[in-house]
Parts: sequence; structure tokens; C-alpha cells
Amino acid sequence: MSEKDLVRETVSEATGVHFEVVPPHPAFPLPVEKLDWFMRCRDKNEIASAPYLNVAWKERGGAVWMESLVVGDTVDWIEIAYGDEKAGQSLDIDYSRFDDPAFQDDFKMRFPIVIGRIREYEEAVAAVAGGTKTKLELRRSGTKGMLVFTVAAKVEVRKGASQETLRSAVRKNAAALKEAYEKIQRLYD
Repeated sequence: MSEKDLVRETVSEATGVHFEVVPPHPAFPLPVEKLDWFMRCRDKNEIASAPYLNVAWKERGGAVWMESLVVGDTVDWIEIAYGDEKAGQSLDIDYSRFDDPAFQDDFKMRFPIVIGRIREYEEAVAAVAGGTKTKLELRRSGTKGMLVFTVAAKVEVRKGASQETLRSAVRKNAAALKEAYEKIQRLYD
């Protein structure tokens, strides 16, 4: 069985939903030419039953990644915390510099509640990653106007590993994604 088929079968079994190998959406935040394959759950009726794992892909010559649906975005969080006017003003922010400490300091001064929420999400994901010994992260993507957050798992197995090793790693990471996603959902219920 090919690696792609093994991952598709395993994530489908782990989530109870069907995954299809498809081209990524043009807005996917990674360059398409750097992917070996991409798969997702496309059935809108099934997506809701496994929001913690909606897409998986393999970086060319690299790791397999699995990712949840969106767990939040800056526009909604700013609107909830500060109102419509501030949310509208936030649409002018260029989030491509979010990793820059100076940007984060400025953002924290303007929107301390939102940066606090981001840190809570990061801590929740890190706690699950530590407890499950997986590589989870709060993934963000966006440029001008909005930053969107998902939970992602990086599945690394050594080259030449058995199919059972890969299957086990995918299952373990799918379970960790579910745990992290649900932990985040409980933070603001």
C-alpha cells in the first residue's frame, strides 16, 4: 500500500469520516509545489463529526501533517473583546509579521485580551503535546486583515519505517489532535 493510501485509510478510520486525495485549495497557506499529496474530508455532513482533523498532507521529502478546522481568528476575537469598531480597524493590520516580537508587543498593547487568548490556546496545545509526546502546534496563517488559527500535528517517522509504524504514528497524532482541539473548545464554552 502506498504511503498516501495508508495515511488516508488510517485518518478515515481514526475519525470515522472519509478522506479524499484532492488538489489543495488555492488559498492553502503552503506552496503547492512543495507537497507530495494533499487530502481532506469534503463531505459537509461528515466534517462536523471530526473537526479536529480535516486535512492531511505530505511535504515533499518531509513529514506528514494533519490539521484541524479553524479554532478561531483575530477578527472574531477582537470583535468579541472590543466591539465592531475595533474589529473593523483590525482589518488594516498586516499579520504576516506576527512572529516579530515588536509586532507582538504592539498587538499586545492594542488587544491584550486577544493575545491572552492566543497564549491560552498555545499553552493548551503544548500541554497535550507534552502529555502525548507528539509534535502539536497552534498553527496560524494570514496576511492583511486576519490571522486564522488551527491545531496541527507533525507526524515524523524515520525513512524506511514499516507501514505499521506509520499507521501507529498517524493514529497517535490523530488522537492528540482530538484532545487538543477539544481542550481549546472547552476554554471558552
